[in-house]
Amino acid sequence: MGIRQGKESDIHTIMDIKNRVVKVMQKSGNKQWNEHYPNEEIFLQDIKNRSLYVYEEDGEVLGFIVADDNHAFEYDDIPWELTRLDSIAFHRAAVNPDVHSKGIASRLMENAEEMFKEKGYLGVHSDTSLENIPMQRLFEKRGYEYRGKLNLHGRLDRWYVAYEKVF
Repeated sequence: MGIRQGKESDIHTIMDIKNRVVKVMQKSGNKQWNEHYPNEEIFLQDIKNRSLYVYEEDGEVLGFIVADDNHAFEYDDIPWELTRLDSIAFHRAAVNPDVHSKGIASRLMENAEEMFKEKGYLGVHSDTSLENIPMQRLFEKRGYEYRGKLNLHGRLDRWYVAYEKVF
């Protein structure tokens, strides 16, 4: 039980979770992900880069998270407490909808935070779509602080909210 490095053999489970989560997101009005993003190619690159981690219990992958040192350049305008060098950036994360409301997302985040704390990071920087209320609630529940709003990848029509957790 816990978090481990993702492997190519996990890709079908990761894509299944992603596709099922997209349906839940779209139904709630959150357009952050869709059938095209994130795609298998992106996840395979995350695996190759050793930045994709899966959370499993009893040998079953229940969720995933991408974590690396690639902070979006748009983060430069956010008033972080920690520098880029002192923090890990959390990206794409999802949990199998069959286990929503069972604390899996919180355990996934907790495991990831502990792993990177042990690696010497002082905290986490992350963002999520303004429409992704469940993720914002998870950040706040886990002690992350709201740091501001931003646009990503030149998309001025899409707003994101930035969060930081200092260990």
